Amino acid sequence: MKKVRALALFAFLSLASCGVVEVKDSTPLSFDEHMRLGSIYESQGKYELALREYESAQAIDTKEAKAYFALGNVYLRTGEYGKAEKSYTRAIELGPRPEYYNNLAWALMEKGDLAAARASAEEALKSSPAKEKFIYLDTLGVLDMRAGEYGAAEEKFLQAAGTVPEGRADALSEIYRHLRELYKASGEPEKASAIDQKLEIFRGGEKEGL
Repeated sequence: MKKVRALALFAFLSLASCGVVEVKDSTPLSFDEHMRLGSIYESQGKYELALREYESAQAIDTKEAKAYFALGNVYLRTGEYGKAEKSYTRAIELGPRPEYYNNLAWALMEKGDLAAARASAEEALKSSPAKEKFIYLDTLGVLDMRAGEYGAAEEKFLQAAGTVPEGRADALSEIYRHLRELYKASGEPEKASAIDQKLEIFRGGEKEGL
């Protein structure tokens, strides 16, 4: 028994002299795992943590456009429009997609560069499949509205609303909110009120789980 205790004491002293070693799981996360974790943090509004995960994914694969697009989205949410522009531009260079051009248009719009934003949104519309064109028509409508071209904006919003696929009440609601904003800006309270009534229907549906 004394020998066992002596051995145990020797082992303890040996560990103490070297410092306590903490064992951790050292398996690194994959690109997809960092992207998924970043998406979770982003949905929770934890943008610094989301950026950390997307940057880790980017470090693993510097040629994957999705990482730059994800970074751009966080920068757009946090109002860092210059960084968002750079991230979206790099994503487009690596693999152009309509959504990359669209979000670049929003970053440019927020920076006040409406001409460049319009060119990017028009590219998104041109290259998108028919079932997604409502997204980019809506963006172009917002651009027209901000430029004071209210008639053109209304035309695009209505066209977008008319092409929203069935089951996308969230998208239709977003377009109607833009329409309401337009009618308030253009001094048409009756039209704005009619849109408010439609939005109330959407809100009622959401409460009922529709």
